[in-house]
This record gives sequence, C-alpha cells and structure tokens, in this order.
Amino acid sequence: MSEPQSNKAFFRITALLALALAIAAIAIGLRASPGSGLVPTQPSVFDRVVKSNQLRASYAVYPPYCIKNANTGKLSGICVEVLEEAAQRLKLKVEWVEEVGWGSIFEGLNSDRHDIFGAGIWRNSSRGKVGDFSQPLLFNVVKVYGRANENRFNTIDSLNDPAVRIVTVDGTLEDVIAKTDFPNASHISVSQLNPYTDVLLSITSNKADIMFSEATAVNRFLEKNPGTLKELFPSEPLRVFPLTFAFKLGEPNFSAMLDAALEEIHNDGTMERILQKYEQIPGEFYRVAPPYILPR
Repeated sequence: MSEPQSNKAFFRITALLALALAIAAIAIGLRASPGSGLVPTQPSVFDRVVKSNQLRASYAVYPPYCIKNANTGKLSGICVEVLEEAAQRLKLKVEWVEEVGWGSIFEGLNSDRHDIFGAGIWRNSSRGKVGDFSQPLLFNVVKVYGRANENRFNTIDSLNDPAVRIVTVDGTLEDVIAKTDFPNASHISVSQLNPYTDVLLSITSNKADIMFSEATAVNRFLEKNPGTLKELFPSEPLRVFPLTFAFKLGEPNFSAMLDAALEEIHNDGTMERILQKYEQIPGEFYRVAPPYILPR
C-alpha cells in the first residue's frame, strides 16, 4: 500500500473511533438525564436509606421472631426489636411497609420495593444466589416432631418410606429438607398463606405423621395443646441455620452499616436481654458465640 493510502486509512480509523467515543459519551449522559426516555441508574439501598433516614421493611408473621397484634396491627418479637434497635443506633426509622409470603421475599428486595426483610430468615446456599444477609442474630436447630404417642420410628432413615406422611409449608427450607432427605416419603404441603399452626394441627389431627421445625414454634403450640407433640430424635438435628436479616443482592455498604450496629447489640448485652424476654424454655435459642476469648 502506498504512503498516501496508508495515511487515508489511518485517518478513517481514527475518525470512526472518535465517533464511537462521542456516541458512548452521549448515551451515558442521556441515561441519567430527565426526559431522555431511558431508565436512570437506581441508587443503592445504602444511598437511599441514608438519604431518607428511613428503612422500609417487609415481614412475615412467625412468633416469637415477628408477632402481629390482631387488634392494633403493631409488630413485636425478637427480630422486630433487634431491627428497630439497630435502626435507632443508625439514626434511621423503620417503616414496616408490607407483609409478604416466604416465596416472594427476594422479589420485593431486588425490585427495590423493600430495603430489608426484617422478620428473620435462615441463610443458606440457594438463598445466597438471590440475596445478601446480615450477620446472625442467633441459630435455629431443625428437628423432627411427631405425635406424643408416636413409637413407629427408631431411626431418622426410617422416615424415608411412602407410608410416612411429612407435612411442610410449601416452598420453605423444611419443604426442601423433606424432599431432599426423604424423597420416598409422602409429602403434604400447606400453603404459605395459611398460619403455621396448620402444620402442627396436621400432626395432632392425624392428617400427617411427621413435621420438621425449630423448637420455638412447637413450644408455643404445646403451651395451649399440652401432651400432643414430641421430639422424636433429640440427639439428631436435621439442620442448623443462622437467623439473619435479608436484603438486596450486592449491597456491601448497606451490609457493613447494618452489621456494625448488630455487632454493638451483641457485644453490649442488648441481644441477650431481648432473647431472655422471649425465651420461654432455657436453651430455646442457640446464641452466637463471641468472636474473642476472655483473659484468664
């Protein structure tokens, strides 16, 4: 190629690159400009919360973690008190904006309808793909429960039988445990819209044989229905889950801010005072171990 032709090709390439850069710059400017017709970049949860001083929380009723007064609608419970305490320390106000089903928690968070799920949720690998979580408030142990007169099952493995009816709330982690660990058993599902007591009543009414639960729900049921249920394998828990707050995936600043407040709540004894307020049977809640060793 001759020298003049080389120069012409060089200038053409340079001009095309300059044009591409100019178009990109205009597009970036239009993206955030009012009236452009393009969607503006969404602010982070951290920026939105700090700017408004409000924390919009969704919730699901599940005593003693989230309790709703039937007459006033006011919320209370372990997770409600902890979140409101954390918000107060961060100079934020919690707005309890919506009750949601367990299957729609992350949809509301990732669409920015809510900033946080404040009723407490178990962290696990599948949920880790769609949301982020705070540090644990406490740990829950999932165990096997049946009728008080139940004596058919000698081992957990004996539950994996078509003659065994396992009842769970549809779409919950207990449901996943039932289908993963006991695929051959008969599975009975209760809708997420139904109260959790429907699961326990399925056992006492002989509609099902087995249920999986952490201790608090069963203990409160037994207060009103003594002698109806029992733990079948006390020394063999099925799972241990951290109870956390959930929020939108990919929010490191919001996560760090919330964890700083929760760390204070743990370390100054506030968490223990809240747990003792709601703990009806000693050892009901598994505490978070301190991340330090006291000097001897």
